[in-house]
Order: sequence, then structure tokens, then C-alpha cells
Amino acid sequence: MKKRFAVLLAMTLAATTLFAGCGGSEEEKAGQKADTEEKSSDTAGDNIVVVADTQASTSLDLAQSWDSWYTTRWGITETLYMLDENLEPYPWLAESCEMKDDATWVITLRDDVTFQNGNKLTAESVKKCWERTAGINARFNEVLYIDKMTADGQTLTVTTTKKVPAFLNGLCEPLTGIIDVSAKEDLAVSPVGTGPFKAVSYDVKSKCVVEKYADYWGGEPKADGAQINIIGDTSTLAMAQQNGESDVSVSMPGSSMELFSDKSKYKVDGVPGSRGQIIYFNYDNEVLQQLEVRQAISMAIDKESYASVINKDASVSTIGLYPDFMAYGASKGEGYEYDLEGAQKLLEDAGIKDSDGDGIREYNGENISLRLVTYSTKAELPMFCNELSSSAKKIGLDIQVEVYESVVEQQESGDFDLMMISSTMCPTGDPQYFADITLKSGGSGNYGGYSNEKVDELIEKLDVETDENRRTELAKEIQKEVLADAGYVVIGHAKYYYVMGADVKGLKTNPSEYYLLNKDVYVEN
Repeated sequence: MKKRFAVLLAMTLAATTLFAGCGGSEEEKAGQKADTEEKSSDTAGDNIVVVADTQASTSLDLAQSWDSWYTTRWGITETLYMLDENLEPYPWLAESCEMKDDATWVITLRDDVTFQNGNKLTAESVKKCWERTAGINARFNEVLYIDKMTADGQTLTVTTTKKVPAFLNGLCEPLTGIIDVSAKEDLAVSPVGTGPFKAVSYDVKSKCVVEKYADYWGGEPKADGAQINIIGDTSTLAMAQQNGESDVSVSMPGSSMELFSDKSKYKVDGVPGSRGQIIYFNYDNEVLQQLEVRQAISMAIDKESYASVINKDASVSTIGLYPDFMAYGASKGEGYEYDLEGAQKLLEDAGIKDSDGDGIREYNGENISLRLVTYSTKAELPMFCNELSSSAKKIGLDIQVEVYESVVEQQESGDFDLMMISSTMCPTGDPQYFADITLKSGGSGNYGGYSNEKVDELIEKLDVETDENRRTELAKEIQKEVLADAGYVVIGHAKYYYVMGADVKGLKTNPSEYYLLNKDVYVEN
């Protein structure tokens, strides 16, 4: 498929909204910087891969908030370890990583890796990068728990604050990705990484342009570069792919999949992923502190309908927190099934009644009215929220849906009663990540303030348990306790799809969303 380079498209589309898990404080700064310093959007060469995505980073500085995974996805930065198709870690920038004792890890780096400015990757450069990231982003310490580091040539010795059995998995987290912090480039726009593509320009509201790094340690990339267009409207996303203005589309909604059934023109490739559609409760709300209310809301959710009708089989319904294909996925009988009559009985038995006959139940004399916030980037989320609002009315709860371009502000301020986002449950292949960040009291992704003493105790055990079978058991115990507590509701787990032209070669799907552009991706002209 001979395509157009779609620069005009990227500049005129109604772009972008930000991923719900990304911080918003650097958005305007990054956009302004790109506006004033942006180079030509054309990269050198003819083989340019045009990617369309619904999500964008507020900054290309991987230390900022949750933004790091974009730089790995776009081939700019890399991690010491990567995840295979089974979400198992394997060496990448590192040759090996050995546990010397319970709290000491010896990492040996490859000797043939250079940054995109020609500087060699050394243990000292990794140390400096990690020190900077840890100083900026508290979540870094939830991933690796580093106490101190010593660098000697290509050997980095890391001492952790406690035993960290999931250390290798943590090395796959893009937040631990490596950039040259000694470089003079603006890290928000053009960080210097070790990946096959180096950043040329970035405008948070429209596009990112990268060009190949010819001296890439893994071999010269087959594509000359790529342009990632940020398209916030999913209808426009589908149209751009149909018109040949995009080579690859990421996060295509299930409702559009039927448009790409012609196998002579398109390839649809995907695997079950760890991303889930999750509802957070704000535990500052006295109404939501009531177990029966959370249970009733959980029982008012038709997960099967969401997966098959609203999301057009682009996700699978779930009863648990973790994906069913993981060993620690939930068992039948855990969680809450769709049951409106049961939900009504729960509320009645708890004394939460509609005393004035207006159709809305009261708590402490006031109608129960809750704000459910979500964002528009993923079209299925507002659709489902509206369905939940209708379903809630049948059990006497008033749920008002508010749709934003981004819910970052609401996450940071706690300005919501209910919040539905798309989030990853085991992006590093280990249950500890989601447990520490989201389920644990005070976790950086625990936006609603969920707190359960028993869950915290189990997570502490999981954090230090080395036996894999016991880790699985602990993860299942944590999940069972959270589900019984109706602490969160996971609606379904996404199938991670790429829609691409038949002429796109070398792109590989992975259950993790961390990976997209690699040295082997190109367009066959």
C-alpha cells in the first residue's frame, strides 16, 4: 500500500487526549517546547512507518509520572531486561543479573551498546540515570527498592532495601529504562536513549517523529524512521487507517474491527493482554465506605455485555483482578456476578432504602448520587459508563457520568466518586507490581485510597516470597480478599490489537504494551 506521509492529517486532527495514568503537569511545557524548537517532520529516507495512536505522553522524559512506557513503545529507550510473549523476563541491555544474596544483585551490561549520541552504555551511566529517576519519581522505589549502587566498568551492583524476588521483572518496567543523563538535549522532547530510533521532534498535541539510529547495537533498523500521529477520536483513527494515511493503528476499538476484515489489505494481530478496564471507588465518600453499596454496584455491572456488545470482543469479561491466562487469575465463585435483584436485596437488607418513592435510595437522609468520571480516548469507556448509569438506576442509585479528555487531574486531586480507566494489572509479568502500586495502602496508583489491613499484610509477604508456587498462592489470596471486599471492580481484560496494512513487516505483538517499534519494522513498498 503506497501511503501518504500524513503530516497534514496529524496537524489537523482533533488530537489528543492523554493516557489516564499519565501526569499532566508537563503537557503545556512540552507542547510549547516542541512548537518553538521542532525540526522538520520529515525524516531522512523513504521508508517511514506512520503509526496512529490514541494515547500520548505529556513528556518524553521517562522519569515523569507514567510517561516512560511511550519512549520504549516508540523505540527510543530500552530496559536492561525485556518481556517475552509469556511475560517472562529475559536479558536485553544486560547480559545477566545474578542474585548474590537476598538483597544484592550483580548486573553485567552488554559491552557493545551505545547511546544515540555515540556515548557508551556503562554501569556508571545506568547508575546516574536511575539516581535521577528515583529522585523525581517515587514509583521507581516501588519497582526496584534500591538502597545503594556501585558501578565498576560494565558491572553494576545493586543493594535493595529488602528482598525483591521480582527484581528481574522490575528491570522490564520502562521507568527503569536508560537514557544518557549527561546529554544536553531537552529530555522532555528528545531524550537520548539506546533504542533503534532517536527522537527528532515531539508535539504532545499531534505527533512524535523519530529517525533510525544507524549504529544501533542490535543492527541497523530496516525503517528510516517513523511518525506517531496522536488521534484522540477513534472514528478518525479508523478512517485514517482505511485511507492509507496510517500504516499501523494502535488501540483500535472493537467496534471498528469489522472495517478491517479484508485480509488482502489489512492485518489484525493481537494477543490477550494484561490491561483491564477497572473501576476505582473513592473511599473518602461515606456512601462508598459501605460494603453493601460497593457490592451492589459490582452486581449491577453486566461484564459479558461489555465485552461482547460494547467492546465487540476486543476484551474478555473477568471475575478477578488479574487476567485469566495468568496462573493467579481468579477462580469461579470469587467476585460478583451480574444480579440486579440480588443488588437490590443487599441494599434493602442494609437499610439503604428509597423512603420517599422518588426512585433513588438514601443514605443518612440524602439521595445517593455519585459522580463517575472517565475519559474519551477509549470510546468503549464512556459507552460502558452510560450503561452502568442506566443499570444503577434500576437498583435505586443515581450515577452521573462525566467524560473528560484526561482524568489525570481527578486522579491527583481525588475529585471523583467512581472512576473508570484502562489500566495494566501485571505489565511486568509479576503480580507484585499491581499489588504494590494499586492495592496496597498508599500505593502511587491507589487513587481512591483503598486500604485493607489483611491485604497489606499479604502484599508484604508477596514482596519477599521467593518460591514461585507460594507467590502464586499469595497473589490469589490477595485477589480473593480484595474481591470479597469489593475494593475495586475489573470489568474485563483487553485484547491487545494492532491493525496494520498488509505491507507492514516485522511488527510483533506482545501481551505487554511496552513494545511496538523495533529494528525489524518497515513498510514493504
